[in-house]
Amino acid sequence: MKTYNHEKIDKTPQEQLGLAKIQIMFEDSFGIFNAKSGYMTEIHKQREKDKATEWFRSKDCEFFCDLASTTQDHIIKLHDNLTYQYNTGKITLDEVRYAIRKLKLKI
Repeated sequence: MKTYNHEKIDKTPQEQLGLAKIQIMFEDSFGIFNAKSGYMTEIHKQREKDKATEWFRSKDCEFFCDLASTTQDHIIKLHDNLTYQYNTGKITLDEVRYAIRKLKLKI
């Protein structure tokens, strides 16, 4: 009897690089600044969040989506859905962080 394997095939190094950049931009758009050091004012945090959110509709995003073997439209839909879920209080910031870490399962 055949069984279906739900695990995805390992990603190439290029796909992993593209996915990593997309994940970082997801985190930045939600104000999860793990890679940033030092103190950031609220204005600076908001500016960084806005820049990251705008990034999803840029040529740079399109390049990294191609690298990750996905489409920019798909990533935008995932980001918009996650943003909606968070903004309406359906999920917490910890759940957002978890979803971003599991992003490769959606690509």
